[in-house]
Amino acid sequence: MPRKKTDALPRDKLLVLYQRLTLGHRKHFQGDLARDLGCSPQTVARLIGVVERHLGKDVEIESGLEGRRRYYRLRSLTQAKTFGFSFEELDYLALCREIGASFLPAAIAERIDQSLMSLALQLAEGQQRHSPRGGIYFRPKGCIDYGPHLPTISTLRQAIENRQVCAVHYRAQGRGDVRLHRYAPGRILATNGTLYVQGYRLADGSLLADRTTTFSLHRIVTVDLTGEYFRFNAADATARAFGLDWHDPRRFQVRVAAPVADYVRDRMWSEDQVIRDQDDGGIILTVTTTSEKELHAWVSSFGGLAQVVSVTESSTRNDKDHEHAG
Repeated sequence: MPRKKTDALPRDKLLVLYQRLTLGHRKHFQGDLARDLGCSPQTVARLIGVVERHLGKDVEIESGLEGRRRYYRLRSLTQAKTFGFSFEELDYLALCREIGASFLPAAIAERIDQSLMSLALQLAEGQQRHSPRGGIYFRPKGCIDYGPHLPTISTLRQAIENRQVCAVHYRAQGRGDVRLHRYAPGRILATNGTLYVQGYRLADGSLLADRTTTFSLHRIVTVDLTGEYFRFNAADATARAFGLDWHDPRRFQVRVAAPVADYVRDRMWSEDQVIRDQDDGGIILTVTTTSEKELHAWVSSFGGLAQVVSVTESSTRNDKDHEHAG
């Protein structure tokens, strides 16, 4: 008769399993539980069924697969109904706060931190305490203080949501004068520590898209809602290309030397990028860009370790009437 993996009684294993599930609100993998309890994965599944039958109506055991590994996790239905998200999602919110820290005034960032902590404490009421995990920080260089521009951001977000036409007073880079534009905003983008708004400029008296225009948000002097509404999708630029949307997509090949090849290889530069390894350890990156100037500036930033070697046949030089407003 084969020897059992452990001499523990079934009720002992059941108690240990229940303790594991209730003390740690995380994923418990079936293989790990089987090892720690000294039983087979099939026995773990049977014990999980016993625990689940005796749980209250407000608690259930979540079961799923991560890769090929089966996991179990205790889940409070009351919390899910009340807050709509879990501790794991709260951690992602905390990470988003860290990513956006450079765009937030100190007072706003502090309020968000307090709100996250309050949510964590409410989710943890009656359970093991939990607070959003930190440890990830971003140190952008040359930050722009967006505190004075919060009213602009708020007005643009309202206009984007309701498809409202805006009157934008804008001071372009290198210009002293402020110009007025009728504008249909489509989306706000963050790149390289700067916020931009992308959309379409409208002709006087028209509600039809005229010219694609991107504004640097901090150069907007004032923005006002006109009371007019547009019907087209001002955020219809769906291609995920390199850089901001200054012109029609163009396709380039960039030779990258071995010392910086891993840095380039590990990142996504355009949705349709192609990377070919070279015998010398370098790579050839084929990438689509809607901002050729940005691409050349990026290539130059490698200090001679990267260079544009060709423009592919799919590139076009026939720009639409796109404008970079500076």
